[in-house]
Amino acid sequence: MKIILSFFIYMLSVSITGQAQILKKIKQKTESVIDKPATSISQNIEDEVPENIQGSGLTNNLAPETNTESTTTSSSTTNNNKMEYPFIIISDVKFYFSDKPFTNSNAGAKSSFTSKDFIYGRMELGGKKLADVFKLNEQPNKDFHYLNYGILITPKGKSNLNYDQTIEHTVNNRSRPILIRENEMNNTWLNFDVLAEPSKISTLQAVAELPDNINEFKFAAGMDLATREDKIQQTFPSNGDYTVQLVLWNYSFDDWGKPLESDKNIIALGEFNYQFNAKDGVALIANSQKRIDGVRLAQAMKSKYTRLPDWWHSNHFTPSDALLKPATLTPMIKNYCSRYGLTYINHKVYPYSGPAGWTIYNDSQTGFPVSRRLNAEAWTLYKDENGQCRFAVVLIDENYAGGGKYGSPYISGFSGEFIDCSAIK
Repeated sequence: MKIILSFFIYMLSVSITGQAQILKKIKQKTESVIDKPATSISQNIEDEVPENIQGSGLTNNLAPETNTESTTTSSSTTNNNKMEYPFIIISDVKFYFSDKPFTNSNAGAKSSFTSKDFIYGRMELGGKKLADVFKLNEQPNKDFHYLNYGILITPKGKSNLNYDQTIEHTVNNRSRPILIRENEMNNTWLNFDVLAEPSKISTLQAVAELPDNINEFKFAAGMDLATREDKIQQTFPSNGDYTVQLVLWNYSFDDWGKPLESDKNIIALGEFNYQFNAKDGVALIANSQKRIDGVRLAQAMKSKYTRLPDWWHSNHFTPSDALLKPATLTPMIKNYCSRYGLTYINHKVYPYSGPAGWTIYNDSQTGFPVSRRLNAEAWTLYKDENGQCRFAVVLIDENYAGGGKYGSPYISGFSGEFIDCSAIK
């Protein structure tokens, strides 16, 4: 009887232990997925910006602690971590960092930076080609290639980090693709931005984990998002030294172009020291916004006009509506330009027949009229506040005044594209 009772107690203990291990694995799996970013692309620029890569503050005490310090081989270079990671770690890759963009060598590299510095990175591949080391040609989309790029920022020397402050979490949840251009594929190095000067952005990042279109690469990469106004205090809660760890990696793919298990990911690791001072916060936030604006501008410039349309040069059209005649419309456009620091160049009305006509906008709740917009198109040439030339439709509106009548016409904005200033004759 004692033997039977002992056996029963033993089996109960094994069952409880086994269930605890299963619950532990389920909890780890669940908490690692909570922060998994959406892979769809939003039309709203704020929604498109990826989450702060430093960490959300979620805890997971069940996850094993990981020492994320990498080996420093000199004062200006780091090699890949010799610790065990559940990935394929590239051992002979070296990272270099500088406060100036790299060109054809690692000259000027350093290992420590302050929050006043701009920062650039360089990864050297030991004489091997970038495409070969990361197996970029195995990616399913052959029209372009990319590497995944993640950054982990933690207070220097801090132990007992949360699971979301580990390399594993950074790879699985906080990495985004950066565009690898065709002329970089056969290089034995890669130069990239970490915290670039707004006018010197060279590394473009996408939001989707597996981008389908090259046009998805439209954000500045690196620490830029960690210095946004809504993220900087979370990233840097106090003055002091921080360790910035970088992860550049690619999936391994099966024969059908589907990513294999995460332990097949091909990983390169680098790090540097970062001394933060909250007094630099205003400048960091301002530069983060400048990078967003700079990338937007660069994207817009890709679709700019290189010549004026034929109708502009052959247009001898005289509008019949008094609102569109030069005596009325010219001062309206000039006044609008002067209010917003724009420089008026010229304008013309696109030929139309009959009355110009209006489009009425109604309140969605009451159905009552709110305003109306002129259908006829008056196109204007002007220079914006940065001296860039623009070609745009003048939006002319009237607000509803009641009793079936509308108020005085006014310009509510310009809608158009950039144009080469040399095309304006």
